[in-house]
Amino acid sequence: MIFLFHGDDTTKARNVTQKNIEAAKKKHLDAEFFKLATENFSENRLDELIASQGLFYSGSIILADNLLEEDEVSEIVIKKMKEISESPNLFIFLEKKLLKKELETFKKYAKKIEEFKKLEKKLSKKEVLALKGEKIDFFEFANALGDRNKKLLWTLYQDALAEKVPSEEVHGIFFWKIKTLLSTSYTRKYSGEELRKMSRKLFNVYHQAHRGETDFAVALERFILEI
Repeated sequence: MIFLFHGDDTTKARNVTQKNIEAAKKKHLDAEFFKLATENFSENRLDELIASQGLFYSGSIILADNLLEEDEVSEIVIKKMKEISESPNLFIFLEKKLLKKELETFKKYAKKIEEFKKLEKKLSKKEVLALKGEKIDFFEFANALGDRNKKLLWTLYQDALAEKVPSEEVHGIFFWKIKTLLSTSYTRKYSGEELRKMSRKLFNVYHQAHRGETDFAVALERFILEI
């Protein structure tokens, strides 16, 4: 008989494996227990465990601990899977990773199979941006401006200030988006005159800031609040 517990959540898989071993020992008090790992594996040893019977109980409990992680051992085990399944002994396999062909063989011969996957951590927006080497989401900024969503735009801007994003970068996003909106004849949120006025305002803010006549960051925040 074959049980298989596998997956990258190795802690949970090992805990469940141990519980099954303990349950089997309680059910068959006279059963002998053996552990088979790559360091003590041999084909002859596997053959002995497949065929062996205890003195007082007809079966034994064998934990096969990550045997298939080595290709040579895997080939032998897969080749003998049918014999293992027909053994009077209980073989409990614990594996972290399995190839597709290995899993398919287990599905054919194992009585019980359970997989344990680690739950994928949901990354925060900041972590996602960091993976891309960015501090702000260009298109989220641009879309908020295009949607005339002042509240979201102001929140995004505060995040950008906290991340010390250069004012030139934020200004560039605003200027690009307004230029894009001006090049299209369709927008429900702004009139053409409003967009042209905003474009002139951004143009002036840029030059005034670089002449030292205004604080760039403060001027951009004022621009957002006046949308």
